[in-house]
Amino acid sequence: MPKTEEIINGLQRIVDNYSSYAIIWHAVFYLLLAALLLRWQPSNKLLSLAVCLPVISVAVFAWLTANPFNGILFSVLTMLIIMFSFGASNQPIQTSQLVYVVIGLMMIVFGLVYPHFVNSNSFLKFLYASPVGLIPCPTLSLIIGFLLLYNGFGSQSLTLTFIVFGLFYGLFGVLKLAVYLDIFLVFGTITLIVKYALALRT
Repeated sequence: MPKTEEIINGLQRIVDNYSSYAIIWHAVFYLLLAALLLRWQPSNKLLSLAVCLPVISVAVFAWLTANPFNGILFSVLTMLIIMFSFGASNQPIQTSQLVYVVIGLMMIVFGLVYPHFVNSNSFLKFLYASPVGLIPCPTLSLIIGFLLLYNGFGSQSLTLTFIVFGLFYGLFGVLKLAVYLDIFLVFGTITLIVKYALALRT
């Protein structure tokens, strides 16, 4: 396991060197949110496969910056998403109960404006240059937000996969890297755990 300083420096290098890709990812997610607000209803399978793309992106940037730990884990996560997505329903996505909608939207916003590693005093820059799609925690936060918003895309296996990854990276960020902002990822993941547990009881 690399030292804390090495991990932090590696993540900072990704954010500094590939910020243009963060802008592209923001454009993609804002367009997706606009389409969903305009009542586009993709299938659970399609949206499940779509969230695979930012996960692949995180894996690629991890490999490019010699971070095999994140590279391996996000490559594994990519394969799991693809495998579980093909088992997902072709039915249109369904919105969750209000409490999960609210928390899901909070997690999506958190992922899109994640300020850590972005060197700026302007909140405006966080709206288009936070490292979603580049590094793990904001990317997982955003995807978990969508899972909360849309009933885990109808897939308990996919939900459980993101619970494991979200909890691991959230606690790792807080306890190992001292990125205390990642407590929001832990909160979102715990909410997803509650939703998952209640779904098992029904």
